This record gives sequence, C-alpha cells and structure tokens, in this order.
Amino acid sequence: MKATQAKSEAIDDIVETLKRVPKTRLHVVRDFVRALASPQEANGKGKAHVRKRVSLLDTPLCGMWADRDDIPDSQTFARQLRERVEARGDRRKNIR
Repeated sequence: MKATQAKSEAIDDIVETLKRVPKTRLHVVRDFVRALASPQEANGKGKAHVRKRVSLLDTPLCGMWADRDDIPDSQTFARQLRERVEARGDRRKNIR
C-alpha cells in the first residue's frame, strides 16, 4: 500500500469517526486536534502552560479545621481519618 493511499484511508476513517461524535462534544475534539497540531520544542515536549507553584500553606486547606470545637487536635483527627479509610479496604472489589 502506498503512503498516500494509507494517509487517505486514515483521513477517511477519522472523518467517519467524527461524524459519530455528538455536536456537544466537538469542541473537545477541536481542542485535542489543535494540541496535536501545535509545534513541539526541540526536546520533543510541547510547550505547556507553566503554573506558578502555590504553597499549600497559602491554600484554604491549611487551617480548615481551626474553628471546629469538636476537633481539639487536628493531627490526631487526620491520623484517625486515615486509619478508618485504610481499615475499610477496597470496597470497589465488592461492587457487582
């Protein structure tokens, strides 16, 4: 099979598949194709948007239990939560 014929068949297959994509999801396909078509850097990695790293101390997670009267020691409370979750086991195994 010639390369041009293989390319043509691949494009036809893509077009037929796109015809089955719901119109509400076409924006996802468009964004994905644009990402694939964007030029890549010399090291093989595409340019990714670099987010500024935020300290966990600067997030709402830090101190979220500070005003709770029923949690006098947040470290003990967190440890007990982890122990309870670990003791439950993997419940997904029991789903039928």
